[in-house]
Amino acid sequence: MEAFRFNPSAPSIIVPARLLGPRGVRWVDLILDTGSTSTVIDELVAQRLGYKLEAVPSVQVTTASGIAQASVIPMRQLLALGETVTDLSVLAMPLPLQLRADGLLGLDFLRRRNLFCNFSRGILLTLPFAQNFGQRCLAAACLFSAS
Repeated sequence: MEAFRFNPSAPSIIVPARLLGPRGVRWVDLILDTGSTSTVIDELVAQRLGYKLEAVPSVQVTTASGIAQASVIPMRQLLALGETVTDLSVLAMPLPLQLRADGLLGLDFLRRRNLFCNFSRGILLTLPFAQNFGQRCLAAACLFSAS
């Protein structure tokens, strides 16, 4: 069971994440985004990790501000919210400075675990899928009980 604290009054939930690319490790801040089907990082972060964006496929994506092009990179490893995922296809594209983060943690990552969120206490809890779901729900209920 992995619990993560966040600022409930902030405009976004910022999740620290560790990315592993061809040139090594980089820590970044990603916005938890249940509206994004894919995890997205800024193309400058991808380049610093050693990915050659001109050598990978690109796709057209629909964003809140319109249609854009994104490179599809095979992220060697992404660690966030206590979950390590290897070989996740991540989109790399220019992101606006107003985002105030290095990218978005999307549903492709979030679907790998149960995610519970208590906004009033600023707690995210991730639990693996497996047997004894009832026990995990009980643990979550204890963590999220009003105090």
